[in-house]
Order: sequence, then C-alpha cells, then structure tokens
Amino acid sequence: MTFKIICELDYTATAPLTFLLNIRAQKNSRQRIVDETFHLTPSMPHVEHTDHVTGNRFDQITAQIPGLYHIRYEATVENSPELVYRHNLADTEVHEFPLEVLSCLYASRYCQSDRLGNLAAQQFGDCETPLDRVLAVIKWIEEHISYVSGSTDASTSAVDSLVERRGVCRDFAHLGIAMCRAMNIPARYFTAYAHELNPPDFHACFETWIGGRWLLWDATGLASPDGVVHIGTGRDAAEVSVCTSFGNLQLDRQNVSCEALDKDYRKLTVEELQRVFICHT
Repeated sequence: MTFKIICELDYTATAPLTFLLNIRAQKNSRQRIVDETFHLTPSMPHVEHTDHVTGNRFDQITAQIPGLYHIRYEATVENSPELVYRHNLADTEVHEFPLEVLSCLYASRYCQSDRLGNLAAQQFGDCETPLDRVLAVIKWIEEHISYVSGSTDASTSAVDSLVERRGVCRDFAHLGIAMCRAMNIPARYFTAYAHELNPPDFHACFETWIGGRWLLWDATGLASPDGVVHIGTGRDAAEVSVCTSFGNLQLDRQNVSCEALDKDYRKLTVEELQRVFICHT
C-alpha cells in the first residue's frame, strides 16, 4: 500500500527557543520512504535525529528570531504490514517477554495502570487469552467512552478519561494502554497519519505485545489499522509529542492529510478486524 502524506504547521515564537518536531514517517522493515521533503520557512539550519531504539525521527529547530515559522513535510510511503490470524498467535507469559518489552508493562505519566487493576479484573478477568482481553477492552471503551473533539487537553490522563467518560484519540489510546498493562499485557502508544480520518489530524492508536508481535489497535474505530503511516512509538504521548518546545511556542495553524494512492485499497471491515490483526513493526 502506498500513501501520500502532507503536514503543514505554523508556529509563532515570542522569544528565541528550541523545539523538536516528531512528524516524519518512520523508516522500518515494514515501511519504506519513497521520497520526502521537509521545508522550514524562514530557512535555517536544523538537525534531524533518529532514536535508535524506537526508530522515531525528530527535527531539532532553534528559532533564534521571534516570529512565524512555517513547516511543510511531504512524503510518499510504501507500507507492507503483516496480517496475522488468531491461530498464529501463541500466548506468552511475562517470563518470556524480551527486556525491551517489559518496560511497556509499567505505569507511566498518562497511563496509570497501577490504579486500574481492580476494574480490569472485574471487567475482563473472565477472558481466556490476552487477545480476547484486548478485544474486550476495545469493546468496553467503545461502549463507555464518548469521542468528543476538544474535550480534553495535554494534561488529561487515562484515569481522567475514565472519570469524565469522554476524550479524543489520544485519550482512547491511553485508556487502552492502561487497561492492558493492568492485566500484564505490554502496551505502547503509536502515532500515525491515517487515511480518511475525519476530521483530518494526527492520529493516536496503541500496540500490544501478543504472540511475539506488536499488534496495532485503534480504540476509536476512526481509522483502519492497515490504513496508517507510522510516525512514532512510546510509552505514552509524552514520548511522541508532535511538538515539544523549550520555551513559549504557539500553534497557529495545522493541516494534515493522508491519501491512499492504490486505487483498489479499502478499509478492513469490523468483522475482518475480529479475525485478522495488523503488525506494523
């Protein structure tokens, strides 16, 4: 599958500062960058970094002069996610998890899994396998949490969303992660460009480690797990923020798009997503 992604951002800096952008498509064995361009106006030197553990790509920009900064990123990306069927997902125990996976069992800033153990046990304790538990978590979120644009902010956590019973994709992902970790299922945050997302925006999903693979889930149901372009992964949103500024930086405008270039591409149906699962990493 081939996707064309475009991201335009306008920021105003009121004083000299440095900021990090995490908007570039990731390069990995299942995602190839055919071409990409990154333009910064006014033009100035900036540094591109790649986290060698996560593969996340960052642009470090030092805005020395206060004013408006315009960023435009375009890329053509080829994806080849693995489609995994239930019978190929063997259950694994905690003692079998690799060291790098164990860190995705811990509570984190926005995913307070240590506070959700009783709720998770009550709601999902009867599920036989980790896969059944994840599917039950997503169904529970769908039935109990309302998607409301603009209803939360950067400080909202999984517990806050649980209390308020509303949120956006970021909050749905955090709650899914926290619930899964509370049941000893490794889970992590996944940011992406998503095909036909409405309204267009950056999108947040989550992954769980099941059967020796990271499987992708969209708790909002707004995007198909096979119709996304991977940007970054982290324990929660704090590690994969679109923009991290070290000073006062105001977002004035944002425009994001993700277009499938394959004419025969179609989203997987809800019924198909109960039988086949998507691995992007």
